[in-house]
Amino acid sequence: MNHFRILIILLFAATAGCSQYIKDTGETIKEAYSGLPDTHMTKDEVEALPYASIYARVNDGPRVFMVLAFAETNTDTGNTRLKWLSSDGAMIVTENGRVVKTLHLPNYNLLNVTTSESYYQPKTESDSWKISYDWQPGYHLQQEASVQSSVVGKELLTSLIWQKNTNKVVEIITPDKSSQSYQSTFWLDEQGQVVKSIQWPIPEHLMIELEILKPYIG
Repeated sequence: MNHFRILIILLFAATAGCSQYIKDTGETIKEAYSGLPDTHMTKDEVEALPYASIYARVNDGPRVFMVLAFAETNTDTGNTRLKWLSSDGAMIVTENGRVVKTLHLPNYNLLNVTTSESYYQPKTESDSWKISYDWQPGYHLQQEASVQSSVVGKELLTSLIWQKNTNKVVEIITPDKSSQSYQSTFWLDEQGQVVKSIQWPIPEHLMIELEILKPYIG
């Protein structure tokens, strides 16, 4: 019980600290829609911050900086879900690198996503499978789509504090109620971790680009 209490105290302290840090940068997801330029962090700034961090871009808007507020276990899959936060309360939740929920984004928000493969890991071999989305506004529930995934090659990526050899995985998403297809792309390092992605959490409506700056260690 004492360990649990200590963990709660640390989480509150971390959340307060990371939120204050983002406020100090003056960059938030909602503010990005008012025409701000891309955020540019330095290597020293990212390394000095004691939190995992990412760059995020929503629907081709300016790039913003977000930090990890919470990491918790999804009891259905056993995977760790990471909750990335901006100072105005916008949140992007990822599991195995896939966006599985968003909160307080300006226009559209993903409530839940389920796949026929319950672990959400982008596939490193060609395969086809099903995915289902719940999203707002409008309470769109169980909007299903077919996904065709394939590895299209290898690519060397360089970020602020790392350089990695990656496998590039492409997913072609075709909603059941549409003939239009959408492409998500994931870059996985040699340990299978997603270090960069351009993905459609809600086909047609919500595209999010993520780049890991300081990885979550666990």
